[in-house]
Amino acid sequence: MSDEDKRKPKFRPQPIARMLDAYLSGHPGARKARGLAALRRDWADIVGPDFKDIAWPERIDPPRGRRPAELCVRATAGTAVLLQHDGPRLVARVNDYLGAAAIGGIRIVPGAPPRPAARPDRAPPPLAEDDPRALALAARAERIGSDPLAAALVRLGRAVAGARETPDR
Repeated sequence: MSDEDKRKPKFRPQPIARMLDAYLSGHPGARKARGLAALRRDWADIVGPDFKDIAWPERIDPPRGRRPAELCVRATAGTAVLLQHDGPRLVARVNDYLGAAAIGGIRIVPGAPPRPAARPDRAPPPLAEDDPRALALAARAERIGSDPLAAALVRLGRAVAGARETPDR
């Protein structure tokens, strides 16, 4: 065996995600945490328009004894009655997503569900074609050899300039 063979490392660097997966694979909370993260990510698609704005998954309490696992849902006091009434339907939708009978019931935790960030309904209108800035963009784009590319760049420039002059941006 040469000196070079003795000095070669016996391992190769591994991505930390793979190491953590291997380390946490035996931990009972790891699977539950992945399920909760996926549940939160896809919440609106899972529960539909009936529940997406009135409830938010807080945590999954593991089963204890004969009691099945519970999904703790954050909701306001006014919507808690609705959630209690429609709880079996919500549990069925969550179980369809998580698989089998992952959740046996829900527990309502007081609080308001997070609100999505407000998005503008429409993009602001682009600059008018007769605006001096739009005419200057068109003049500069004429130097480009490709007419479709020049037209696309002018449309883009008009849209960006129109968005800049909108007061709420």
